[in-house]
Amino acid sequence: MKINFNDEKPEDIYKVGNVIKKDGDYLYLITEDAISKYSIVNLTRNAVIVTSNSLEELIAAFADDGDVLVNAEINVF
Repeated sequence: MKINFNDEKPEDIYKVGNVIKKDGDYLYLITEDAISKYSIVNLTRNAVIVTSNSLEELIAAFADDGDVLVNAEINVF
């Protein structure tokens, strides 16, 4: 398995469908639901941890400079 980590600015990596690594080994997925609410899902703990009306609000509430974009493939069975 190969996983690539890209260190970029939060505005560039916090986009719907992206997976972010922060706080050690925790992985987070950026999502959007049917009523245009944006959420961050903790993939390690299977829980929604932050929900917001816009990506900008989501970034302000959750993003840190050390966050890393993960080149990951999610398979649903």
